[in-house]
Amino acid sequence: MTVYWVVWDAAAHWVVDRLEREGALPAVSRLRRQGMFAAARPARPNCQTPPSLATLFTGSWPRDHGVTGFTVPGGRGGEPWSEVSGFSPEFPAVRPVWDALARRGLRGAFVHTPWVFDGSGATGPYVDGAVTAYGDRLVRHAVLAVRPGEGRTRRWELGPYVLQVLDPEPGGPVTVRTPDGTAVALVPDGGWRPVRLAGGAEAPGTWLACVQGADGPLVVHTGVWRPRFAGGDEPVVEALRSASAWPFAGEGVGPLYRSGVFGPRLAEGGDGRAEDVFLGSVECVARSFGAAADAVLATHKAHLVVVYLPMTDDVGHELLGWCDRDSAAHRPDVADAAWERITRVYRWADEILARALDRAGPDDTVVLAADHGMVGSTHLVHLNEPLIRAGLASRAPAGEVEPRDSAVYYHPANNGSLWAGPASTAPGADLGRAMRVLAQLTDPDSGAPVVSGFLDGDGVPLLDGSTGGSGPVYVALADDYQPTAAAGADGPVVRRTPKSGAHVVNTGSSRLHAVFAALGPGIAPACGPPVVDNTRPARLVAGQLGLTLPETAGTADGSHAPHVHPGPVSPHTSHAPHVSDVSAKEPVLGASTASPLTLPPTDLVARRAAHVSGFLADRGLAPQWLSGLMAERVGDGLLLLTSSPVHGLANATSDLDFIRIQEEPISGPRISTKIFEGGHHLEVVSFSRDELQANLHHLAALAGCEPAGTVAGFRRWDKEREPRRKQTERIVNGITLNGEAPFLDWLPALSTVWSRAALHSALEQVVHLSLAEAAGERRGRVGYAFNALLHLMDALLSHHGDVYTTRKWYLLRWTRTVRTAGWRDARTEAVASEVERLRKQIGGMLPASTDERAMAPEYLSLAEEAVRVTETAARITVRCVPVDGVATHAFLPGASVLLAAGGGLVQPSEGEPSGQLAHPVPLSGLAELGADRAAWLLRSLRAGAYRLEIGYVEEETV
Repeated sequence: MTVYWVVWDAAAHWVVDRLEREGALPAVSRLRRQGMFAAARPARPNCQTPPSLATLFTGSWPRDHGVTGFTVPGGRGGEPWSEVSGFSPEFPAVRPVWDALARRGLRGAFVHTPWVFDGSGATGPYVDGAVTAYGDRLVRHAVLAVRPGEGRTRRWELGPYVLQVLDPEPGGPVTVRTPDGTAVALVPDGGWRPVRLAGGAEAPGTWLACVQGADGPLVVHTGVWRPRFAGGDEPVVEALRSASAWPFAGEGVGPLYRSGVFGPRLAEGGDGRAEDVFLGSVECVARSFGAAADAVLATHKAHLVVVYLPMTDDVGHELLGWCDRDSAAHRPDVADAAWERITRVYRWADEILARALDRAGPDDTVVLAADHGMVGSTHLVHLNEPLIRAGLASRAPAGEVEPRDSAVYYHPANNGSLWAGPASTAPGADLGRAMRVLAQLTDPDSGAPVVSGFLDGDGVPLLDGSTGGSGPVYVALADDYQPTAAAGADGPVVRRTPKSGAHVVNTGSSRLHAVFAALGPGIAPACGPPVVDNTRPARLVAGQLGLTLPETAGTADGSHAPHVHPGPVSPHTSHAPHVSDVSAKEPVLGASTASPLTLPPTDLVARRAAHVSGFLADRGLAPQWLSGLMAERVGDGLLLLTSSPVHGLANATSDLDFIRIQEEPISGPRISTKIFEGGHHLEVVSFSRDELQANLHHLAALAGCEPAGTVAGFRRWDKEREPRRKQTERIVNGITLNGEAPFLDWLPALSTVWSRAALHSALEQVVHLSLAEAAGERRGRVGYAFNALLHLMDALLSHHGDVYTTRKWYLLRWTRTVRTAGWRDARTEAVASEVERLRKQIGGMLPASTDERAMAPEYLSLAEEAVRVTETAARITVRCVPVDGVATHAFLPGASVLLAAGGGLVQPSEGEPSGQLAHPVPLSGLAELGADRAAWLLRSLRAGAYRLEIGYVEEETV
């Protein structure tokens, strides 16, 4: 088996999704149609290419792998203000997935993949073949003006190599002589020519073109790099050397294009010729990378093949912002012309992906991934300049910041981070002052703030002026603004930038999400476009190859930080890393340990259609007659029969509940239409296709959240969305009258969301059970136990795809599944058996109100095991905190009163009893509460004066 891992740099999910839907990417369409397709959140807090690739390849976050930008502050052992390349061989601290190949006796082949070669240019023993050139650039791209008719020979130095360029005759070609005397004739606007700069397969080369510049003909060359080849499979290595007949072109000539060398750009009134010169250089990149990929695909015997392609990043930086409708960079007047050129570049990448798909056999896996996405950009913000003007930072003679003399400085690495410098005597206070200075920055044209917030080293928003200690602090700029560490004394702090697309600090924008798609054994077609973390591709690759990824370090308290912060940062965003009050906070789009990546069983549609057919036959109803009746009464549309008939639970008195999907928009709350016909009671409620699609995409997004965020979105759903929760569940499970289930592909996402919501309710009931038992409530604890068991049943059933919102059917569904032993694995079956044992036992607990047997320990243990077997989290924490505005006041002797805006509560103590739940404790820690403290908390929770927070802690080994 081979895993083919194709990486498109900066391939934003929103871009690939649109292009695929337009039919422009047939290889991606194969993956989407036959495999899975998702959006992946990139590295945080910085999502430049090195940290994002390190996250993609290691399955870990920057806090673990240590790559925090294109250059990393301090490196290993350097001064804090120094910097080292994020692609340095000393990184990443967590090794890429392919380092585990040798332990399994597996082999790998790599096309321009970072962190394969070490500092000495050697590779690991598992490498069959590898090529790279990015680590040894000799010179960047450049242009040389020629003068037709002057007859001069111009010397052109390309690093250590010298070309001779002869002025052309008017209208004639330009002749370029290489160091070995080879003459190359370049016809104006005649395309790009590959040129060797020295003999030997490993010698550098370049691509040359003659183009018409603003002031006359120009000769242009791409950058020059020295390639390296290595590996233990000589045919693969030789094939890679032969492929270097197409010289390595690591990037297009974007900066030259951006500077206007080739004439005005589209956005400046150009006719597209400048863009075509730039795209010609990007095609050189595509040809050189494609040749290397073809060499490996044709000759390898490796188990893992990794192909990196940079073209999509090149074109994104230059053109994508003009097509980004959510950005001020959007240019409707040139967007179509820019999109056509973007499409062209993505097609080149898609053709290489297609060749990997064609090479793959039925037992192989093909993965398409990207390191990050791309957002529109309009301005650069010179972050050191306001710090210098405020006296916090010092200026060096050349105009840039001088960290050695600064109290706070924006790091020269330009990775988004603010640092306390040697001149600071109070780092936390100085960072806070710097944050306040930067928060006042505005766009000189619009007056809008350009800083949206600040993040800590895990990408979590810092609130209420907090600096999170002594730093560093990351600056999250508003949409369309990008940071720069360049000197800024010669102009405004905020100034326009010609680069239309960018990705630096991960602000949480979904436009920064990368594409992720896969096809292979065990990967069923996806249920929709879920959102996952970009650690997921490495886990998938490792899983397909049977590899174990290294463990990553947690936070100081032994837990793990959240994987991303909750969307765009604002001063009002709240976030709790490990414990979430699901009744108040926004969904946190973090790690999903149970992402909906597989379809429901193939026979489920047939079984449900049989349920519906039998139900209608028992009632003497013909599907054609029902369809005609409903069309007559409520109009045309997609008609779904829902509820108990679908699940095989209906009886002779069950109603016929329908949901109708129409093309036309609908606004306002929905009222069901009741129809009485022939002794039958029919109800139908209608929704538009657009609002349904929005709901289903929201459902998939919630399934991709961390568990607390999923629950928060679930509980807020009915206040914000149509269709409501119940109706959304009915639609996903619904069956048409001709036996089809058009929305059943969304069942895995529905299962994840509904299971987490039920599990959260069960945990709440178990906490109340434990408090009631500790407080001496013998009967009250039994009531909580009943509820806990019901919600645990629903959680396990939903986790297994049996989702049905109506509570009265929980027990019947449960006994049916228990009877058929329909559990997917032994661990889940063991949890189900324990639920069933407690269910049969609980009836005997209530009459014995004085029974001293403890119930809480069994229920606490069962709930935590249910969390683990459903892959929701590794462990649970709880805490109780007062709601906003609650205060405790002295009252009568031996009593106090809790007062809040909504009322008050008398407590039989003069203050809070000893024993703490103000900070997160493990779920099992509830057993340590004393009776007074438990009773005090239970009364406060029942009265709504305190709230219960349940935290989901993920302890992965990735």
